[in-house]
Amino acid sequence: MKTVYRIFLVVVIVVFCLVFTISTLPEFSIKFGATGAFEAAACLNLPPNQHVHPVFLAQGPKLEKYPQPIYLPNKTNQSISINCKYLRQKTVIVIHSDINDTNWRDYQRSLVSKDWLNYNNAILYFVVGSRTNITISSENQKYGDILQSDIDETYHNISYKAIFWIKEFSKCEETPNLIIKLDDDVHVDLIGLTFLIQRYSKQDDFIACRVFPHGTVVRNPLSKWYLSKKEYKYNDLGTYCQGMAYLFSGNLLKTFSSNIAKRQILWMDDWYVTRSLVGDQKISYYSLDQHMLSTNSENELKQRLLNLKHKKFRTIFAHFRPSQSYPMDKRKQIWSEIISNNNQCR
Repeated sequence: MKTVYRIFLVVVIVVFCLVFTISTLPEFSIKFGATGAFEAAACLNLPPNQHVHPVFLAQGPKLEKYPQPIYLPNKTNQSISINCKYLRQKTVIVIHSDINDTNWRDYQRSLVSKDWLNYNNAILYFVVGSRTNITISSENQKYGDILQSDIDETYHNISYKAIFWIKEFSKCEETPNLIIKLDDDVHVDLIGLTFLIQRYSKQDDFIACRVFPHGTVVRNPLSKWYLSKKEYKYNDLGTYCQGMAYLFSGNLLKTFSSNIAKRQILWMDDWYVTRSLVGDQKISYYSLDQHMLSTNSENELKQRLLNLKHKKFRTIFAHFRPSQSYPMDKRKQIWSEIISNNNQCR
């Protein structure tokens, strides 16, 4: 009888906590006309207030301490400096960008206007590496939004970019409320992003993303995602986030920073930040899979675009691969079609 009572009590507590969580979620509100992007939406097609994104808890092999980073990147003299007073209670958008990708940075600036940033109490930074004889001085003088590290700009050094900005932001006594990390070639729906900021900017101990509950380890040396046993000895990457777009609570910044010396590095920056640097911290992974579009072939994209007409909620983040199949103009056209679908009443 005592066992039955205990089970009943646990069920009651779980239900109460779920109801309390839902009841305390902020109602989504948006002032149409705050930016031009909001005026064309006939319908928002966003989850109702009582909707909770699916939750995952960390699973997988033990997190190791080695290998450690071989170098802690520093700021260059072309980089801007972070003014800590501007981070207090802010949403910080961090965009990983190749130093050569000026066009993509200009594209993101054209979308994320100052009006939109002010409306969402947000601030935008691009993070780049370094290449010999390539300068960002004039671009930074014009826009003042680029953080540059002295690490070489290569694909396998992206985790060092993450170390760089995590360390830089963690120097501030007060961390932001929310951090949104994007790649510079990811397309973003501003109505949906406003929704996510309002939904999550007051919560702690979470990462929201496309969740991989048990990431696959690729042992094929010919693959772009090949991992040797020396780099990662297990056959399961555990729970982590796809790196194209994720957001996490500001209170995790200090945790990530302190774990750089305690957890192994991996060139897969998404796994490194959202798995290894989480360490033993108990967090929730919120799945945003219903808001994501990530394709690896033109045929896959065609099928996904057909399915969008029956999709309940907005597509907030999109990434088209392989990159050589999608020049900038083609990407913009496809994204325009997706936004049009986002704004249609179901």
